[in-house]
Amino acid sequence: MEAVSASPGPWFVVLPDSEASAGIVSQLRSRTTFTLVHASGRPWVIGSGPDARHGTETFVHVEHGGTRVLVAGTHGLAEVDLMVWARRIRRLADVDQLAASLPGSAHVVASVDGQVRVQGTVSGVRRVFYASVDGVTTVAADRADLLAALTGASLDTTRLTARLLAITPSALLEPLWTGTEAVPPDSWLQLGTRGEARITPWWQPPPQKLSCAEGAPRLARALEDAVAARVRTGTTVGSDLSGGLDSTPMSFLASRATESAEGRLITVRIGVADPTHDDHIWAAQAQRLLDGDHVTHTVFQPGELPDMFEQIAQPITGLDEPTRWIRPVARLRETARRLGGSGAVVHLTGHGGDEVLPVKPNYLHDLMRRRPALAREHLAGMRALRRWPMAGVMRALAERRPYGQWLARQADDLGTPFPAGNLPLFGWEYPLRLPPWVKQDAVAELAGRIHARAEGAEAYAPARSAHTTIDLARQLGSAVRLAEAITAREGAVLQAPYLDDRVIEACLAVRPEERSSPWSYKPLMVEAMRGIMPAESLKRATKGEFSDDFFKGQKRHRGQMAELFDKPLLAELGLIDTKTLRHMALAAYPPGLPWSALDATMAAENWLRAQAQTAHWTFDWKDNRVNQPG
Repeated sequence: MEAVSASPGPWFVVLPDSEASAGIVSQLRSRTTFTLVHASGRPWVIGSGPDARHGTETFVHVEHGGTRVLVAGTHGLAEVDLMVWARRIRRLADVDQLAASLPGSAHVVASVDGQVRVQGTVSGVRRVFYASVDGVTTVAADRADLLAALTGASLDTTRLTARLLAITPSALLEPLWTGTEAVPPDSWLQLGTRGEARITPWWQPPPQKLSCAEGAPRLARALEDAVAARVRTGTTVGSDLSGGLDSTPMSFLASRATESAEGRLITVRIGVADPTHDDHIWAAQAQRLLDGDHVTHTVFQPGELPDMFEQIAQPITGLDEPTRWIRPVARLRETARRLGGSGAVVHLTGHGGDEVLPVKPNYLHDLMRRRPALAREHLAGMRALRRWPMAGVMRALAERRPYGQWLARQADDLGTPFPAGNLPLFGWEYPLRLPPWVKQDAVAELAGRIHARAEGAEAYAPARSAHTTIDLARQLGSAVRLAEAITAREGAVLQAPYLDDRVIEACLAVRPEERSSPWSYKPLMVEAMRGIMPAESLKRATKGEFSDDFFKGQKRHRGQMAELFDKPLLAELGLIDTKTLRHMALAAYPPGLPWSALDATMAAENWLRAQAQTAHWTFDWKDNRVNQPG
């Protein structure tokens, strides 16, 4: 099967102010298109780009005395603006203020008198990886496989097993190569002149103290800035418009921004054949209200775009980790191609709204201890909506383990059945479960790794609901990061403004019981968009359901699954039982086993096959090792 190319494209490596970096520069010289230097004249940042970057991606770099600052990604900073910041920076910690004020989604890299700071974003859409290349010198990069190629690293099969979880928590979305680590999204990496490295936390979630009315203006400003960061003068922008309370606000904000920038907006909606689906009703209403000569509406009719499951057996090269969006990958590519053909450089998606706007039901666990009377009211409403049994609710409320102990318990339960669908999930994260086709030895290895991590594990926030919001945003951030790479090669690059740092902060600042309620749908968004969106479009309280689309695609492309699971490489690595996997995937999928478990396995298998085929960073299966680029 021919591989789908998602070429590594743009990349960068950050080097310490050290003579030892010269060897790394020479290894990558044939692929390097730009070099930035420390005040000493030694190489600081090398990479491919920025001319190769697609969509709204920009590199802005300034120098002032012994200070160098680079902001790379989607942002609205001009060189003159960044120079103002550079003049204020006297030490690496001073970069905190720049990072905390930056709209959009970008890497920030600084060199101050030879000391280096590099960081990504809170959501993990922009990630930073690091490794010791020669046993002494630590370097950073925005791609894990690049570092693996430099160090000749082998595959970490236990980390790969973690990708087979039905839902992999963000803490386990680690680089898949030995000796290669990721900088936590709330931290920055310091590279010293002697090759040493240090991780420093800089970000923490805001206190959840604001009312919905107080927090709504802050969210509106954050979203407006996030969209504006992706709109350039005279450019064409695509935006999802399903009619829901995630994509519709995005389209109205994009309409304002493109009109102001003398650009164009193309809204897109994917039609669904399911007669019970109501997206089209609300989307049509929004289209009528989104007037202007600069706006064009596009509706892809059922069957016009690729099905779910189409091309899942076609290896997607150029990714440094498996994409959990394997099921719709052909649709993502074709949508990017169609929008790009219409002149759009970026595709704004509503993904992320479900993760950051409301809170998950575990907010009731926290609320019961803060405001028990209000918690009982919300519990009554949620029980009526979700039909939770009282006994299950009481057990969930009684469980009060701190995060580390909760995680250790999950390690013990990795190989057990998934919890029943009608039980409340009030834990710190979704339950950690491996599907039945994962071998017991692999289960035990991962359990041991999680137990070791649990001993020093700290929650992302004191409240379970805030921890879960951050975790889900980072899970999705990983998927969006890879989707950007896939779509950038086709046309309009997919981007998710809801995952920008400032947007996440604006949502987290609002009290959880006011972000979610049994009696209202996404109340924070409704309040934030008053006066920006017409009142008619703020009344929706339903969400589109795509099971019909799912099952039709699964039936039509069962052969793709059969091909993907024919002699799987996951089995060669000793991680899965092929017979069990094929039986469950191709016969009657067992009740109670979430489809996300199958997605995870399809993604991992596709990624392994891509590693064997890639022309960019080759994979030696005999030695289980990445080879350096030639």
